[in-house]
Amino acid sequence: MKRIYSLVLIISTLFFSNCSKDDNELDVRYNTNDLQKLHANSSKKWLVESFFINYESNILSEYNDCYTDDEFTFFDDKKEVQTTLGNSSCFYDNPTDQQATLSYQFYDDIGKIYLNVSRGESFNEKFTTRIFTLELEEISETRMVFASGEYPNYGKTIVFTAVP
Repeated sequence: MKRIYSLVLIISTLFFSNCSKDDNELDVRYNTNDLQKLHANSSKKWLVESFFINYESNILSEYNDCYTDDEFTFFDDKKEVQTTLGNSSCFYDNPTDQQATLSYQFYDDIGKIYLNVSRGESFNEKFTTRIFTLELEEISETRMVFASGEYPNYGKTIVFTAVP
């Protein structure tokens, strides 16, 4: 009985000691230098290249067209993003009013950047809105990706490209 116990203990120890972080899992931490890519130490304009409902499967959101004609300006001195809406609406063919608000938060202690997105439209007495939060997953001088979910299985994802 002692041999069986010892054998089980050895196998269990080997099994658990060989467990490691999933190779696909990223542990990216952002810092103030990364924020400079976002706002260029003053302000920086970005366009939405694509809005996915499922990034891994390359499935665009039904709202892709209404986001890809908008322009977003990120600033270094405020967390609110200036939004210039394009001609495509999200919810109604001819809305009487449209609003889009983006803001970002940087949590230095955990190295994470989050983007809060809200979009609303009204048509006469009807009002429709969508609100969601995405986490920064990739950033360079010319491209940034905010997504929900875990790498590589991102769900809702917005890919931005910098305006030259």
